[in-house]
Amino acid sequence: MGAGIAPSTDGEPGTVPHLLLDRVRRTPDAEAYTYPDHDGWHPVTWSEVYAAVMPLAAGLIARGVVTGARVAMCAATSYRAILADLAIACAGAVTVPIYPATRDDEARTQIHRAGVVLTIADRPVLSSPVQRLDRLDDLAAEGRALLASDPEAVSRRIEAQTADDPAWLIYTACDDGRTKGACLTHRAATYGAAAVAQTGIVSPADRQLLWLPLAHVFGRALLLLGIHVGFPTAVDGRADRVTDNLRATRPTFLGSVPHVLTKVCALDDKDLGRLRFVISGSARLSSDVIEIFDRRGVPVLECYGITETAGPACANLPGMRRVGTVGVPLPGTRIGISEAGELLIRSPGVMIGYDHDPAETAAAIDTEGWFHTGDLARVDADGFVTVTGRRKEVFKTSTGKYVCPGAISQRFRALRPGIELVVDGELRPYCVGLVFTALSDPAVDAVLGRLNSTLNHWEKVRRFAVIRTPLDAQDRDEAGRPIRDRVLARYAAVVSGLYERGQFRNSG
Repeated sequence: MGAGIAPSTDGEPGTVPHLLLDRVRRTPDAEAYTYPDHDGWHPVTWSEVYAAVMPLAAGLIARGVVTGARVAMCAATSYRAILADLAIACAGAVTVPIYPATRDDEARTQIHRAGVVLTIADRPVLSSPVQRLDRLDDLAAEGRALLASDPEAVSRRIEAQTADDPAWLIYTACDDGRTKGACLTHRAATYGAAAVAQTGIVSPADRQLLWLPLAHVFGRALLLLGIHVGFPTAVDGRADRVTDNLRATRPTFLGSVPHVLTKVCALDDKDLGRLRFVISGSARLSSDVIEIFDRRGVPVLECYGITETAGPACANLPGMRRVGTVGVPLPGTRIGISEAGELLIRSPGVMIGYDHDPAETAAAIDTEGWFHTGDLARVDADGFVTVTGRRKEVFKTSTGKYVCPGAISQRFRALRPGIELVVDGELRPYCVGLVFTALSDPAVDAVLGRLNSTLNHWEKVRRFAVIRTPLDAQDRDEAGRPIRDRVLARYAAVVSGLYERGQFRNSG
Protein backbone atom coordinates (compact mmCIF):
# COMPACT_ATOMS: atom_id res chain seq x y z
CA MET A 1 0.00 0.00 0.00
CA GLY A 2 2.74 2.48 0.82
CA ALA A 3 5.73 3.90 -0.98
CA GLY A 4 9.14 3.43 0.64
CA ILE A 5 9.77 5.57 3.71
CA ALA A 6 12.64 8.03 3.40
CA PRO A 7 15.20 8.79 6.15
CA SER A 8 13.74 10.23 9.32
CA THR A 9 14.43 13.65 10.76
CA ASP A 10 15.27 12.41 14.27
CA GLY A 11 17.59 14.59 16.31
CA GLU A 12 16.09 17.91 15.21
CA PRO A 13 14.71 20.44 17.72
CA GLY A 14 11.42 18.93 18.82
CA THR A 15 9.40 22.03 19.73
CA VAL A 16 8.86 25.45 18.20
CA PRO A 17 10.56 27.28 21.12
CA HIS A 18 13.59 24.97 20.94
CA LEU A 19 13.76 25.57 17.18
CA LEU A 20 13.94 29.31 17.87
CA LEU A 21 16.47 28.99 20.70
CA ASP A 22 18.66 26.71 18.60
CA ARG A 23 18.72 29.31 15.83
CA VAL A 24 19.53 32.16 18.23
CA ARG A 25 22.45 30.16 19.67
CA ARG A 26 23.82 29.32 16.22
CA THR A 27 23.59 32.69 14.47
CA PRO A 28 22.60 35.42 16.97
CA ASP A 29 23.81 38.33 14.84
CA ALA A 30 22.54 37.12 11.46
CA GLU A 31 19.57 38.84 9.85
CA ALA A 32 16.32 37.10 10.77
CA TYR A 33 13.59 39.31 9.35
CA THR A 34 13.15 42.54 7.49
CA TYR A 35 9.83 44.34 7.49
CA PRO A 36 8.43 47.56 6.01
CA ASP A 37 7.97 50.63 8.17
CA HIS A 38 7.53 54.34 7.47
CA ASP A 39 11.07 54.82 6.10
CA GLY A 40 11.71 51.61 4.21
CA TRP A 41 12.61 48.05 5.17
CA HIS A 42 13.88 47.50 8.71
CA PRO A 43 16.13 44.45 9.41
CA VAL A 44 16.33 42.61 12.75
CA THR A 45 18.72 39.89 13.94
CA TRP A 46 17.91 36.60 15.63
CA SER A 47 19.11 37.93 18.98
CA GLU A 48 16.75 40.91 18.58
CA VAL A 49 13.88 38.51 17.81
CA TYR A 50 14.69 36.58 20.99
CA ALA A 51 14.84 39.79 23.03
CA ALA A 52 11.40 40.77 21.73
CA VAL A 53 9.71 37.37 22.11
CA MET A 54 10.71 36.55 25.68
CA PRO A 55 8.98 39.54 27.37
CA LEU A 56 5.86 38.90 25.30
CA ALA A 57 5.81 35.27 26.42
CA ALA A 58 6.27 36.42 30.00
CA GLY A 59 3.45 38.90 29.52
CA LEU A 60 1.13 36.08 28.50
CA ILE A 61 2.13 34.15 31.62
CA ALA A 62 1.51 37.27 33.72
CA ARG A 63 -1.97 37.50 32.16
CA GLY A 64 -2.73 34.02 33.49
CA VAL A 65 -2.15 32.01 30.32
CA VAL A 66 -1.31 28.54 31.63
CA THR A 67 0.51 25.70 29.89
CA GLY A 68 -1.71 24.22 27.18
CA ALA A 69 -4.12 27.18 27.17
CA ARG A 70 -5.35 28.27 23.76
CA VAL A 71 -4.58 31.72 22.41
CA ALA A 72 -6.10 32.84 19.11
CA MET A 73 -4.22 34.86 16.49
CA CYS A 74 -6.34 36.85 14.06
CA ALA A 75 -3.99 39.10 12.12
CA ALA A 76 -2.40 39.62 8.73
CA THR A 77 1.14 38.33 8.33
CA SER A 78 3.60 40.86 9.77
CA TYR A 79 6.71 40.99 11.93
CA ARG A 80 4.59 41.82 14.98
CA ALA A 81 2.31 38.86 14.27
CA ILE A 82 5.34 36.57 14.06
CA LEU A 83 6.63 37.83 17.43
CA ALA A 84 3.23 37.24 19.03
CA ASP A 85 2.95 33.79 17.50
CA LEU A 86 6.38 32.73 18.76
CA ALA A 87 5.59 34.20 22.17
CA ILE A 88 2.48 32.02 22.46
CA ALA A 89 4.63 28.95 21.84
CA CYS A 90 7.30 30.06 24.33
CA ALA A 91 4.62 30.57 26.99
CA GLY A 92 3.65 26.92 26.56
CA ALA A 93 0.29 27.81 25.03
CA VAL A 94 -1.43 26.57 21.86
CA THR A 95 -1.85 28.92 18.90
CA VAL A 96 -5.30 28.99 17.30
CA PRO A 97 -4.76 30.92 14.04
CA ILE A 98 -7.89 32.43 12.51
CA TYR A 99 -7.90 33.69 8.94
CA PRO A 100 -8.42 37.47 9.20
CA ALA A 101 -11.14 37.58 6.53
CA THR A 102 -13.27 34.96 8.27
CA ARG A 103 -16.86 36.06 8.91
CA ASP A 104 -17.38 37.48 12.39
CA ASP A 105 -19.87 34.78 13.36
CA GLU A 106 -17.57 31.99 12.21
CA ALA A 107 -14.57 33.56 14.00
CA ARG A 108 -16.64 33.73 17.20
CA THR A 109 -17.65 30.09 16.75
CA GLN A 110 -14.04 28.96 16.34
CA ILE A 111 -12.90 31.00 19.34
CA HIS A 112 -15.71 29.57 21.47
CA ARG A 113 -15.26 25.96 20.35
CA ALA A 114 -11.52 26.13 20.95
CA GLY A 115 -11.92 27.48 24.48
CA VAL A 116 -9.65 30.42 23.71
CA VAL A 117 -8.53 32.43 26.76
CA LEU A 118 -7.09 35.38 24.82
CA THR A 119 -7.22 36.66 21.23
CA ILE A 120 -4.37 38.67 19.71
CA ALA A 121 -5.74 40.64 16.76
CA ASP A 122 -4.99 43.49 14.38
CA ARG A 123 -8.69 44.18 13.79
CA PRO A 124 -11.92 44.27 15.81
CA VAL A 125 -12.79 40.78 17.03
CA LEU A 126 -15.96 40.03 18.94
CA SER A 127 -14.13 38.05 21.59
CA SER A 128 -13.08 38.76 25.14
CA PRO A 129 -10.40 39.37 26.22
CA VAL A 130 -8.51 40.79 23.23
CA GLN A 131 -4.90 41.94 23.00
CA ARG A 132 -4.41 44.43 20.17
CA LEU A 133 -1.42 43.65 18.00
CA ASP A 134 -0.45 47.33 17.91
CA ARG A 135 -0.34 47.36 21.73
CA LEU A 136 2.16 44.55 22.22
CA ASP A 137 4.39 46.98 24.11
CA ASP A 138 1.87 46.86 26.96
CA LEU A 139 2.06 43.07 27.05
CA ALA A 140 5.87 43.17 26.94
CA ALA A 141 5.94 45.64 29.85
CA GLU A 142 3.89 43.22 31.96
CA GLY A 143 6.29 40.47 30.96
CA ARG A 144 9.39 42.43 31.94
CA ALA A 145 7.84 43.09 35.34
CA LEU A 146 7.30 39.34 35.81
CA LEU A 147 10.82 38.48 34.65
CA ALA A 148 12.26 40.98 37.13
CA SER A 149 10.84 38.91 39.98
CA ASP A 150 10.95 35.49 38.28
CA PRO A 151 13.70 35.42 35.60
CA GLU A 152 13.04 31.75 34.75
CA ALA A 153 9.29 32.08 34.21
CA VAL A 154 9.51 31.57 30.43
CA SER A 155 12.47 29.16 30.52
CA ARG A 156 10.54 26.78 32.76
CA ARG A 157 7.64 26.72 30.29
CA ILE A 158 9.99 26.06 27.36
CA GLU A 159 11.91 23.29 29.10
CA ALA A 160 8.70 21.57 30.21
CA GLN A 161 7.43 21.24 26.63
CA THR A 162 7.80 18.02 24.67
CA ALA A 163 7.45 17.23 20.99
CA ASP A 164 4.14 15.50 21.69
CA ASP A 165 2.54 18.54 23.30
CA PRO A 166 -0.03 20.46 21.21
CA ALA A 167 1.31 23.48 19.33
CA TRP A 168 -1.43 24.55 16.91
CA LEU A 169 -5.19 24.13 16.60
CA ILE A 170 -6.13 25.05 13.03
CA TYR A 171 -9.67 25.02 11.68
CA THR A 172 -10.34 23.62 8.22
CA ALA A 173 -13.45 23.17 6.10
CA CYS A 174 -15.73 20.14 6.20
CA ASP A 175 -17.61 18.94 3.14
CA ASP A 176 -20.87 20.28 4.57
CA GLY A 177 -19.52 23.81 5.08
CA ARG A 178 -18.73 23.46 8.79
CA THR A 179 -15.21 23.70 10.17
CA LYS A 180 -13.25 21.26 12.31
CA GLY A 181 -10.11 21.92 14.32
CA ALA A 182 -6.99 19.91 13.50
CA CYS A 183 -4.77 19.40 16.58
CA LEU A 184 -1.09 19.53 15.64
CA THR A 185 1.77 18.77 18.00
CA HIS A 186 5.16 20.47 18.16
CA ARG A 187 6.58 17.40 16.44
CA ALA A 188 4.15 17.95 13.57
CA ALA A 189 4.73 21.71 13.47
CA THR A 190 8.53 21.41 13.23
CA TYR A 191 8.62 18.33 11.01
CA GLY A 192 8.05 20.13 7.70
CA ALA A 193 10.92 22.56 8.24
CA ALA A 194 13.32 19.74 9.08
CA ALA A 195 12.17 17.61 6.15
CA VAL A 196 12.44 20.40 3.57
CA ALA A 197 15.84 21.43 4.94
CA GLN A 198 17.04 17.84 4.60
CA THR A 199 16.40 17.98 0.84
CA GLY A 200 19.03 20.73 0.53
CA ILE A 201 16.67 22.97 -1.44
CA VAL A 202 17.60 26.06 0.64
CA SER A 203 20.59 27.29 2.63
CA PRO A 204 21.41 30.22 4.97
CA ALA A 205 22.43 32.18 1.85
CA ASP A 206 18.83 32.25 0.63
CA ARG A 207 16.18 34.89 1.34
CA GLN A 208 12.44 34.47 1.13
CA LEU A 209 9.53 36.87 0.80
CA LEU A 210 6.75 35.73 3.14
CA TRP A 211 3.29 37.09 2.48
CA LEU A 212 1.15 33.97 2.97
CA PRO A 213 -1.34 34.01 5.87
CA LEU A 214 -0.10 32.46 9.10
CA ALA A 215 -3.64 31.16 9.55
CA HIS A 216 -2.72 28.45 7.04
CA VAL A 217 -0.10 25.72 7.29
CA PHE A 218 1.64 26.79 4.06
CA GLY A 219 2.66 30.11 5.55
CA ARG A 220 3.48 28.62 8.94
CA ALA A 221 5.70 25.94 7.38
CA LEU A 222 7.69 28.59 5.48
CA LEU A 223 8.02 30.66 8.66
CA LEU A 224 9.54 27.73 10.56
CA LEU A 225 11.71 26.77 7.58
CA GLY A 226 13.41 30.16 7.87
CA ILE A 227 14.08 29.59 11.57
CA HIS A 228 15.38 26.06 11.01
CA VAL A 229 17.76 26.93 8.15
CA GLY A 230 18.61 30.44 9.30
CA PHE A 231 17.98 32.42 6.11
CA PRO A 232 16.42 35.91 6.38
CA THR A 233 12.74 36.47 5.62
CA ALA A 234 11.18 39.65 4.26
CA VAL A 235 7.72 39.87 5.83
CA ASP A 236 4.69 41.69 4.43
CA GLY A 237 1.27 40.02 4.37
CA ARG A 238 -0.28 42.34 1.79
CA ALA A 239 -0.98 40.23 -1.29
CA ASP A 240 -1.33 43.32 -3.48
CA ARG A 241 2.25 44.31 -2.59
CA VAL A 242 3.95 41.06 -3.56
CA THR A 243 5.21 42.25 -6.94
CA ASP A 244 6.50 45.55 -5.51
CA ASN A 245 8.10 43.71 -2.60
CA LEU A 246 9.87 41.32 -4.96
CA ARG A 247 11.58 44.32 -6.51
CA ALA A 248 12.41 45.86 -3.14
CA THR A 249 13.66 42.79 -1.23
CA ARG A 250 15.10 40.62 -4.05
CA PRO A 251 14.40 37.20 -2.50
CA THR A 252 15.90 33.99 -3.86
CA PHE A 253 12.63 32.11 -3.54
CA LEU A 254 8.93 32.75 -3.00
CA GLY A 255 6.15 30.54 -1.70
CA SER A 256 2.75 31.46 -3.07
CA VAL A 257 -0.67 30.39 -4.27
CA PRO A 258 -1.61 30.33 -7.97
CA HIS A 259 -3.55 33.58 -8.23
CA VAL A 260 -0.55 35.62 -7.06
CA LEU A 261 1.93 33.67 -9.18
CA THR A 262 -0.07 34.59 -12.28
CA LYS A 263 0.76 38.23 -11.46
CA VAL A 264 4.39 37.52 -10.64
CA CYS A 265 5.00 35.77 -13.96
CA ALA A 266 4.05 39.00 -15.76
CA LEU A 267 6.99 40.88 -14.24
CA ASP A 268 10.07 41.83 -16.24
CA ASP A 269 13.15 39.67 -15.83
CA LYS A 270 14.92 42.43 -13.91
CA ASP A 271 12.02 42.56 -11.46
CA LEU A 272 12.41 38.87 -10.68
CA GLY A 273 15.89 39.73 -9.47
CA ARG A 274 17.66 36.83 -7.74
CA LEU A 275 14.63 34.52 -7.75
CA ARG A 276 15.90 30.91 -8.09
CA PHE A 277 12.55 29.15 -7.85
CA VAL A 278 8.98 29.58 -6.66
CA ILE A 279 7.00 27.14 -4.53
CA SER A 280 3.36 26.74 -5.52
CA GLY A 281 0.89 25.17 -3.13
CA SER A 282 -2.74 25.11 -1.95
CA ALA A 283 -4.14 24.59 -5.46
CA ARG A 284 -3.05 23.44 -8.91
CA LEU A 285 -1.18 26.01 -11.02
CA SER A 286 -1.89 26.55 -14.70
CA SER A 287 0.61 24.82 -17.01
CA ASP A 288 0.80 28.06 -19.02
CA VAL A 289 2.08 29.94 -15.96
CA ILE A 290 4.59 27.17 -15.21
CA GLU A 291 5.86 27.38 -18.79
CA ILE A 292 6.34 31.16 -18.55
CA PHE A 293 8.41 30.78 -15.39
CA ASP A 294 10.42 27.95 -16.99
CA ARG A 295 11.30 30.06 -20.02
CA ARG A 296 12.72 32.65 -17.65
CA GLY A 297 14.83 30.16 -15.77
CA VAL A 298 12.69 30.16 -12.61
CA PRO A 299 11.31 26.65 -12.04
CA VAL A 300 7.97 26.24 -10.29
CA LEU A 301 8.07 23.61 -7.57
CA GLU A 302 4.54 22.38 -6.93
CA CYS A 303 3.97 20.72 -3.57
CA TYR A 304 1.25 19.03 -1.56
CA GLY A 305 0.21 19.48 2.03
CA ILE A 306 -2.99 20.20 3.92
CA THR A 307 -3.93 21.39 7.37
CA GLU A 308 -4.02 17.88 8.81
CA THR A 309 -0.41 17.21 7.69
CA ALA A 310 0.89 20.47 9.20
CA GLY A 311 2.06 21.58 5.79
CA PRO A 312 4.32 19.89 3.23
CA ALA A 313 4.12 16.15 2.63
CA CYS A 314 5.22 15.93 -1.02
CA ALA A 315 7.25 18.35 -3.13
CA ASN A 316 9.01 18.81 -6.41
CA LEU A 317 12.67 19.74 -6.06
CA PRO A 318 15.01 21.59 -8.44
CA GLY A 319 16.80 18.36 -9.36
CA MET A 320 13.76 16.09 -9.03
CA ARG A 321 10.80 17.75 -10.73
CA ARG A 322 7.92 16.55 -12.86
CA VAL A 323 5.44 19.16 -14.09
CA GLY A 324 1.82 18.27 -13.38
CA THR A 325 2.68 16.36 -10.21
CA VAL A 326 3.04 17.49 -6.60
CA GLY A 327 6.42 15.80 -6.39
CA VAL A 328 7.73 12.99 -4.21
CA PRO A 329 7.27 12.34 -0.48
CA LEU A 330 9.51 14.41 1.78
CA PRO A 331 11.99 12.63 4.06
CA GLY A 332 10.05 10.93 6.83
CA THR A 333 6.76 10.82 4.92
CA ARG A 334 5.22 7.62 3.63
CA ILE A 335 2.39 7.64 1.11
CA GLY A 336 -0.14 5.07 -0.04
CA ILE A 337 -3.12 4.77 -2.34
CA SER A 338 -6.26 3.05 -1.05
CA GLU A 339 -8.35 0.64 -3.10
CA ALA A 340 -10.70 3.56 -3.77
CA GLY A 341 -7.79 5.61 -5.14
CA GLU A 342 -7.52 7.92 -2.11
CA LEU A 343 -4.16 9.42 -1.13
CA LEU A 344 -3.04 8.17 2.30
CA ILE A 345 -0.23 9.71 4.37
CA ARG A 346 1.83 8.63 7.37
CA SER A 347 4.35 11.12 8.71
CA PRO A 348 5.41 13.00 11.84
CA GLY A 349 3.41 15.93 10.46
CA VAL A 350 0.00 14.24 10.66
CA MET A 351 -2.39 15.66 13.25
CA ILE A 352 -3.30 13.75 16.40
CA GLY A 353 -6.99 14.28 15.62
CA TYR A 354 -9.85 16.75 15.35
CA ASP A 355 -10.60 18.74 18.48
CA HIS A 356 -13.45 17.23 20.51
CA ASP A 357 -14.51 15.12 17.51
CA PRO A 358 -13.59 11.45 17.95
CA ALA A 359 -15.93 10.31 15.17
CA GLU A 360 -14.32 12.56 12.54
CA THR A 361 -10.88 11.60 13.85
CA ALA A 362 -11.63 7.88 13.54
CA ALA A 363 -12.89 8.42 10.01
CA ALA A 364 -9.74 10.32 9.03
CA ILE A 365 -7.00 8.24 10.70
CA ASP A 366 -7.31 4.48 10.45
CA THR A 367 -6.08 1.88 12.94
CA GLU A 368 -2.76 1.54 11.09
CA GLY A 369 -2.08 5.26 11.43
CA TRP A 370 -2.79 6.23 7.83
CA PHE A 371 -4.37 9.64 7.37
CA HIS A 372 -7.06 9.61 4.67
CA THR A 373 -6.66 12.92 2.83
CA GLY A 374 -9.92 12.86 0.84
CA ASP A 375 -7.90 13.53 -2.33
CA LEU A 376 -7.75 11.06 -5.19
CA ALA A 377 -4.25 10.47 -6.50
CA ARG A 378 -1.89 8.15 -8.34
CA VAL A 379 1.82 7.46 -7.91
CA ASP A 380 4.08 6.74 -10.88
CA ALA A 381 7.02 4.32 -10.99
CA ASP A 382 9.43 7.05 -9.87
CA GLY A 383 7.36 7.98 -6.82
CA PHE A 384 5.87 11.23 -8.17
CA VAL A 385 2.36 11.89 -6.90
CA THR A 386 -0.40 13.32 -9.09
CA VAL A 387 -3.61 14.54 -7.44
CA THR A 388 -6.53 13.71 -9.72
CA GLY A 389 -9.59 14.89 -7.77
CA ARG A 390 -11.56 14.75 -4.53
CA ARG A 391 -13.52 11.90 -3.02
CA LYS A 392 -16.07 14.33 -1.69
CA GLU A 393 -17.59 17.50 -3.02
CA VAL A 394 -15.18 20.25 -2.06
CA PHE A 395 -12.78 22.28 -4.17
CA LYS A 396 -10.09 24.93 -3.83
CA THR A 397 -10.03 28.29 -5.55
CA SER A 398 -6.81 29.61 -7.07
CA THR A 399 -6.31 31.53 -3.82
CA GLY A 400 -6.03 28.20 -2.00
CA LYS A 401 -9.30 28.52 -0.08
CA TYR A 402 -11.67 25.57 0.35
CA VAL A 403 -15.23 25.93 -0.95
CA CYS A 404 -18.04 23.46 -0.25
CA PRO A 405 -20.41 23.91 -3.21
CA GLY A 406 -23.05 21.54 -1.87
CA ALA A 407 -23.37 23.52 1.35
CA ILE A 408 -23.73 26.78 -0.60
CA SER A 409 -26.40 25.26 -2.85
CA GLN A 410 -28.26 24.04 0.22
CA ARG A 411 -28.26 27.54 1.72
CA PHE A 412 -29.56 28.95 -1.56
CA ARG A 413 -32.29 26.32 -1.66
CA ALA A 414 -33.39 27.31 1.84
CA LEU A 415 -33.67 30.95 0.76
CA ARG A 416 -35.62 30.18 -2.44
CA PRO A 417 -37.12 26.67 -2.53
CA GLY A 418 -37.70 25.24 -5.98
CA ILE A 419 -34.63 26.90 -7.53
CA GLU A 420 -31.32 25.13 -7.98
CA LEU A 421 -27.86 26.71 -7.80
CA VAL A 422 -24.76 24.91 -9.07
CA VAL A 423 -21.50 26.52 -7.94
CA ASP A 424 -18.10 26.40 -9.63
CA GLY A 425 -14.79 28.12 -8.94
CA GLU A 426 -12.23 25.33 -8.81
CA LEU A 427 -8.77 26.80 -9.53
CA ARG A 428 -10.44 30.13 -10.28
CA PRO A 429 -10.06 33.39 -8.31
CA TYR A 430 -13.76 33.47 -7.31
CA CYS A 431 -16.99 31.46 -7.50
CA VAL A 432 -19.71 31.63 -10.14
CA GLY A 433 -23.09 29.97 -10.30
CA LEU A 434 -25.61 28.46 -12.68
CA VAL A 435 -29.17 29.15 -11.52
CA PHE A 436 -31.97 26.96 -12.90
CA THR A 437 -35.16 29.02 -12.73
CA ALA A 438 -37.72 31.04 -14.67
CA LEU A 439 -37.13 34.08 -12.44
CA SER A 440 -35.71 37.27 -13.93
CA ASP A 441 -32.02 38.08 -13.61
CA PRO A 442 -32.65 40.93 -11.10
CA ALA A 443 -34.73 38.60 -8.93
CA VAL A 444 -31.99 35.98 -8.95
CA ASP A 445 -29.40 38.64 -8.18
CA ALA A 446 -31.40 39.68 -5.13
CA VAL A 447 -31.50 36.14 -3.78
CA LEU A 448 -27.77 35.72 -4.41
CA GLY A 449 -27.16 38.97 -2.55
CA ARG A 450 -28.93 37.51 0.49
CA LEU A 451 -26.95 34.29 0.10
CA ASN A 452 -23.60 36.10 -0.22
CA SER A 453 -24.24 38.02 2.98
CA THR A 454 -23.99 34.69 4.84
CA LEU A 455 -20.78 33.52 3.15
CA ASN A 456 -17.06 34.16 3.57
CA HIS A 457 -15.68 36.39 0.84
CA TRP A 458 -13.98 33.50 -0.99
CA GLU A 459 -17.29 31.58 -1.07
CA LYS A 460 -19.43 34.39 -2.52
CA VAL A 461 -21.02 33.82 -5.93
CA ARG A 462 -19.62 36.79 -7.86
CA ARG A 463 -21.24 36.12 -11.24
CA PHE A 464 -24.10 33.98 -12.40
CA ALA A 465 -26.06 32.81 -15.41
CA VAL A 466 -29.75 31.97 -15.37
CA ILE A 467 -30.55 28.73 -17.19
CA ARG A 468 -34.17 28.64 -18.36
CA THR A 469 -33.98 25.02 -19.54
CA PRO A 470 -35.05 22.56 -16.81
CA LEU A 471 -32.42 20.18 -15.54
CA ASP A 472 -32.22 16.94 -17.51
CA ALA A 473 -33.27 13.85 -15.53
CA GLN A 474 -29.80 12.39 -16.11
CA ASP A 475 -28.31 15.42 -14.35
CA ARG A 476 -30.28 14.82 -11.13
CA ASP A 477 -29.60 12.41 -8.29
CA GLU A 478 -32.20 10.20 -6.59
CA ALA A 479 -33.33 13.15 -4.43
CA GLY A 480 -33.79 15.32 -7.51
CA ARG A 481 -30.75 17.51 -6.73
CA PRO A 482 -28.29 18.50 -9.48
CA ILE A 483 -25.32 16.20 -10.01
CA ARG A 484 -22.74 18.95 -9.99
CA ASP A 485 -20.04 17.41 -12.19
CA ARG A 486 -22.52 16.46 -14.92
CA VAL A 487 -24.17 19.89 -14.90
CA LEU A 488 -20.84 21.72 -15.08
CA ALA A 489 -19.70 19.49 -17.94
CA ARG A 490 -22.93 20.14 -19.87
CA TYR A 491 -22.72 23.90 -19.36
CA ALA A 492 -18.92 24.28 -19.51
CA ALA A 493 -19.12 26.98 -22.19
CA VAL A 494 -21.52 29.03 -20.07
CA VAL A 495 -19.23 28.80 -17.05
CA SER A 496 -16.21 29.81 -19.13
CA GLY A 497 -18.20 32.75 -20.43
CA LEU A 498 -18.84 33.99 -16.90
CA TYR A 499 -15.09 34.29 -16.34
CA GLU A 500 -14.13 35.48 -19.81
CA ARG A 501 -16.88 38.00 -20.47
CA GLY A 502 -18.05 38.88 -17.00
CA GLN A 503 -21.74 38.58 -17.83
CA PHE A 504 -24.46 38.81 -15.20
CA ARG A 505 -22.23 40.23 -12.46
CA ASN A 506 -23.54 39.89 -8.92
CA SER A 507 -22.36 42.60 -6.56
CA GLY A 508 -22.47 40.23 -3.49
